[in-house]
Amino acid sequence: MWTSALQLVFIGFYLQVPTCYPSCTFYGLVANCPSRNHYWVPTLPPNITHLYLQMNFIKSFLKWLNVTNVTFASPTEEYRCEFPAALQNLPLGNFSRVIEPCGEDDAKAIQDLQLALFIFNAVLVITVILSGFIYARLRGHIFIIYKTIVGRVLEGPKPNLPVDEVQYDAFLSFSENDYGWVEAALLKKLDNQFSEENLFRCCFEARDFLPGEDHLTNIRDAIWSSRKTVCVVSKEFLKDGWCLEAFTLAQGRMLEELTDVLVMVVVGKMAHYQLMKYQAVRAFVQRREYLTWPEDPQDLEWFYERLVSKILKDTKVKKFAEDQPEPAQPDAQTQEEEGIQLENIGPIPCQL
Repeated sequence: MWTSALQLVFIGFYLQVPTCYPSCTFYGLVANCPSRNHYWVPTLPPNITHLYLQMNFIKSFLKWLNVTNVTFASPTEEYRCEFPAALQNLPLGNFSRVIEPCGEDDAKAIQDLQLALFIFNAVLVITVILSGFIYARLRGHIFIIYKTIVGRVLEGPKPNLPVDEVQYDAFLSFSENDYGWVEAALLKKLDNQFSEENLFRCCFEARDFLPGEDHLTNIRDAIWSSRKTVCVVSKEFLKDGWCLEAFTLAQGRMLEELTDVLVMVVVGKMAHYQLMKYQAVRAFVQRREYLTWPEDPQDLEWFYERLVSKILKDTKVKKFAEDQPEPAQPDAQTQEEEGIQLENIGPIPCQL
């Protein structure tokens, strides 16, 4: 019985029957450990004579040579690299002097790159935050500086207004209850009779309507005698039947000439749906662009720039089926609404 068992052991040894250990396969005194994703030389029996470690990720083979108890058949100084081809026949003793310094240089280069990327990202984030803060707080001053530079360097002196047959550049239609606000906010910035630096000859009811003349005739003459009609739409404007009639007449002229002769300026705290309740302005609000009085004082210069641009430019408009104006009649329910007092804008910072 014992003799048969010993015979089987010796037969297996001489035939080198594979024996499986964790992460390596042993054929007698040969350890076959290829393609096992090793990062360190695995633990081996002490009687191993051949070791195959190809296609692994062992980075400290030289350290293993210094600490292992394995007895080598030949001096380790005779061991040479076989792969890659650029390092073929390179003694392992020279490997650390040739390759490892390069690895250290690469690691240092990666650290420098990471530091540079960190500094760049930090500067970028800080720049974006500061830019947003500066824009929120100083955009009015930035716009004034921008317009000054553009006006002096690129555009040159201000061009003269186009000479045409109309008597006025703009007819301002607004409620008489808003006259004080309109005078401070618009007339002193636009009408050349309030300041010589202003560009336009403006027409408005309190000064330019003929006394004793039919009021509707005065409105019609003012619209057709002006290049543009500027309607200052407020709660008081929407309650005034004459103001709505002027808006309807100006819109009719716009559709007849297919030119944007009507400029709508919404002032006061008025929501979009409130404008949609009035038939006279509903079609215009749905299809056309209009200006809104800015809540932040630093946006005033931008608003005036847009308003002046709309008065000066003659842009063609498209005609829609919904644009047919209807007789303006203020809604009965809106007559009872409480008007919103327009805020006092205070002194105007600069002239156009």
